Amino acid sequence: MNLPLHARRGLALVAIALPLVGAGCDDATAKAEASRELTKAVRLESVARREVQPALRVPGLVEAKARIELAFRVTGFVERFHVDEGDQVREGDVLAELDAADFERETRAARASLERARAQAAHARQAFERQEQLRESGTASEEAHQRALSAHQMANADVSGARTRLEQAQDRLEKATLRAPIDGAIEARLAEPHEVASADAPVLVLTQLETVTVRASLADSAASGLQVGRSAKVWSPLRPDHPIEGRIARIGVVADPATRTIPFEVELDNAERALLPHLAVDVEIPTGDPRSELLVPMAAVLRDADTQPFCFLASDADGGLRAKRRPVVTGAVRGDRIAIESGLREGERLIVRGQHFLRPGDTVNAVED
Repeated sequence: MNLPLHARRGLALVAIALPLVGAGCDDATAKAEASRELTKAVRLESVARREVQPALRVPGLVEAKARIELAFRVTGFVERFHVDEGDQVREGDVLAELDAADFERETRAARASLERARAQAAHARQAFERQEQLRESGTASEEAHQRALSAHQMANADVSGARTRLEQAQDRLEKATLRAPIDGAIEARLAEPHEVASADAPVLVLTQLETVTVRASLADSAASGLQVGRSAKVWSPLRPDHPIEGRIARIGVVADPATRTIPFEVELDNAERALLPHLAVDVEIPTGDPRSELLVPMAAVLRDADTQPFCFLASDADGGLRAKRRPVVTGAVRGDRIAIESGLREGERLIVRGQHFLRPGDTVNAVED
């Protein structure tokens, strides 16, 4: 059959292209197969049971054992602060000072007044003693004696008043210096140098962090697990892998009618400063006897498009290891691990690192960290 020239050219191009397309498909398939056979490094962990303490977790809030708002007892200009936020202080340390010039002048004036009163009292005493002698000799009138006695008593009263005023001036001078009443840390500074600090207006907040309290609440239906002195664990976001041991110190005597919960407090040592005031934490309260559970790292449990959990295991195949996908049923979360109710057996080799890049059947190689 005779075809037009342009038709014959089209058929020739198709004939040339078909082998090329076939070759391209073969190359893609070969690359996919090569990718599948690429050995992937993973870390393995043997599936094992661990003893756990059944417990309930509830949210809690950290409070300092002691929190004191510190203020000067007198009004004055703030001359200087010796501390800033975050500083650790010891009991008796000087924290801040007012401009003491006015208080010092007042103290000097009061001391001078006391000296004058003492001098006048000494003169009055001498005058009275002379009148006493004259009275005994019969040469002084009773009226003169009474005047001398009255002057002597008034001079003594003036000394007493001057002494009181000096003590008050010295007390005001001493109150111009602010000292730490306890060991602790400076939580906040509420004033700046050269500002006027009114008497009893807080300028610093001192917090004691060596021991802290965590306040939390537990549903009344689970309150049987609450007992003063019983241990409790607190999980801090500052130390997510290491719970802090404490003890239940107080339990509320009235349930919250709105939430049906019972408040309680846990006291903990806080030498490492893992718990800070107002920090949100989790409190774990034991609810039963310890038991054995199959626990695996939470990161080892993946989820498919339907959010169904599964894990990858390393199984023997052709003299090596291949990734095998296994659906699982999960249970309670225990820190950074999760309980497996079904789907895994003790001793199986669980892939705990590198699992996010695997497909079933991939060749894997176990490596150490």
